[in-house]
Amino acid sequence: MLRVLKSELIRLKRPSFLAAGVGGMGAFAAVSTIIGFAAAGSTGVGPGAYIPSEAALAAPDGYVAGLILAANLVGIISLSFWAIATASDYQTGLIRLLVQAEPRRWRLIVGKLFALLLFTVAGTLAATITAYGTALACAAVFDVSTAAWSDTLPTLLEAFRNLALSATIWGTLGMVIAFLTRSSGVAIATGIGYLVVFENMILAVATNASDRLLGTTLTAIAAGGTEAIAFDLALQLGLAYLTGGILIVVTVMHFREIRY
Repeated sequence: MLRVLKSELIRLKRPSFLAAGVGGMGAFAAVSTIIGFAAAGSTGVGPGAYIPSEAALAAPDGYVAGLILAANLVGIISLSFWAIATASDYQTGLIRLLVQAEPRRWRLIVGKLFALLLFTVAGTLAATITAYGTALACAAVFDVSTAAWSDTLPTLLEAFRNLALSATIWGTLGMVIAFLTRSSGVAIATGIGYLVVFENMILAVATNASDRLLGTTLTAIAAGGTEAIAFDLALQLGLAYLTGGILIVVTVMHFREIRY
């Protein structure tokens, strides 16, 4: 198992992966925090509906408002890189060597999962730290009161946990689609298209389904719960989606024919 994990980490620790993945998550967190402070209180439709109010920024946990705003962008990066890491094994033919070196295919899946999980944890940690630092700077620039900001470490740890969980489920979705299609492009387009576009179409005709769909669940997990769905229920649903996705990958991997 350690050999499989080390093999995956060697490929994931390439500068391009680290810069675009971990660095991208941190950059999106910083930009989203700046936008959140600059546009505080704005109203409207679409993304503007998620802009925090001035009262929310001045609340005890106001310094993580931008992190919540960045959750979907961080999730898209996670989905993309899980998909690329999965599909590249097939696109390069590396999968043939991997199954020869480790005939127990479930170990290949578990090793990849742990490696990608470490990547996701590193990226979301960078996003959390960057968002907090940016919030401190923005509070001074946009004259937002920080008098009520308190319990910094517990709040940051909770926000980091929620973001990491959400991003992991985003990534698992990318991994499942990439594994089934063997194409990172198809996986990224399908995953983003479903969560960003198709779910909104579903909600237009089935509003009662809003508290069960994957996108709503991921938003609730990242935010620590929403009006539509409580955090505990969102976490249960998210873990169910996660478990289901992993079982699909393990099952297909077990029966898939791979010619040497």
